Order: sequence, then C-alpha cells, then structure tokens
Amino acid sequence: MNEIEKSLINEIEKRIENYSVCGFVDHLGTVFPLGSDTKVLSTVFELVSRPAVYSVASKFGYDVVEPEKQNHYPDFTLHRDPADDDKIAIDVKTTYRRNNASKFGYTLGSYTSFMRDVRGRKNIVFPFGKYVRHVVIGFVYNRVSQKKTVTLRSYRIDELIDIPLPFSNLKFFVQEKWRIAGDRAGSGNTTNIGSIRGRLEDFREGNGPFESEYEYLEYWGSYGRTAAERVDFSNLEQFRQLKQREG
Repeated sequence: MNEIEKSLINEIEKRIENYSVCGFVDHLGTVFPLGSDTKVLSTVFELVSRPAVYSVASKFGYDVVEPEKQNHYPDFTLHRDPADDDKIAIDVKTTYRRNNASKFGYTLGSYTSFMRDVRGRKNIVFPFGKYVRHVVIGFVYNRVSQKKTVTLRSYRIDELIDIPLPFSNLKFFVQEKWRIAGDRAGSGNTTNIGSIRGRLEDFREGNGPFESEYEYLEYWGSYGRTAAERVDFSNLEQFRQLKQREG
C-alpha cells in the first residue's frame, strides 16, 4: 500500500467516525428520511469520499478531475497535468451485508469498454493507458429494516434524533482494484467484472486470486462477453492452463 492509499484511509477514518446522515433537508428545514434504497445510500456514503480525495490530492500536489458524464470511469482522477501518463484512478463502491459475519462483493466496472477499446477511450475520463494505478474505496454496511410509515413521513430539524438510520456498522477499505477482483462476471448478465466474495478483512488485505495486475488485465481483456463466447476459458484456472499450452 502506497502513501496515497494510507492517507485516504486516514482522511476517511476521520470523517466516517459516528457517521449518521439520516435524511435530506429542503430550504424550509423539512427533513426527508433516507429510506433503504441502495442507490440513495451509495450516494450518501460517496459524500464521505469526496472531501477525503481532495484533501489527499492537495497534500501530494495533485489536481482532481471528476467525470462530466455519469457512466464514465473513474469517480476521481488524480494527476498533475492532463498530458501525464501516471494518473491515478479512484473509484467508490458501496454494498451491504446481512450481518458482520456475512460475505459480500461488488461489481468493479465493465470489462468490454475502455479495457478493449483500441484507443482505450470508451467510457473513461482519460485514455486507459494514461493511468498507472486503479484504486477502490469500498464501503459496506449492515441493512436495517424500516417500517414504511417511517420512511414516508417528513421531520423537522428539531426531530433529527427521532429519525431511524437505515444502516449500521458502516465500514470501508482502500485497495487496488486488481487485488480484489474475482474471475467471474458480476451482476447477472451484464458485462461487469465481479469482485471476490469475502469479508472486510479479505478486501483490506487484497486477497484476490490474481498474481499480478498484468494477469488481471490479460484475463479480463479476453474474457468472453457471454457464456457462449467463453470457449477457451471461464475461470482463472482454465485461463492459466490455456496460457501454459500457448507457451
């Protein structure tokens, strides 16, 4: 783990302690509870990351670039100059688990966009070849069930303490993407890279199956888009056997 990742951990730890965002406030002071929608909660947790990323970038002399389009990777690019070939990609991922002992996983982005585009420009802020490091800030939380009557009503500012949180035990990790990537596609039929399935310690320690980033890129760069296309290999063991046969 390099100094940038260590600094990210320190910055996020300062902000995540006792993190208890409970709703959205309008100009009249009305508070609307978060509810349990995973997309809403993902956005809430990403709010912790943004000031941390900017603080770390400033410390190390980087500028931060955020994508202008919603479906572009990564969430944050760190660089000193647009022409630099040593950019750092930082992506924020969020998921939930049933309890502290449950295993969980993430989807880590498409393996059919910039990884296979000849120019490396598809759905990415800068060309893929300009990045030398790809980092994931991953959040995980325990889901707390709520009654509909709670999420449908609004509250006053002086009632904040009465708004129940839809999450508990929020934790995070910072790790290089290739170290937590699995060898199976994630999220059903979509062409997304699936992460390992594990516990928080597995992600913090980077207990993925790939021996190097080169192997990770080669594997996912040639992984079949559909099950019918995965004639040569469909998992890492088969991929390694294929590479041995090819010499």
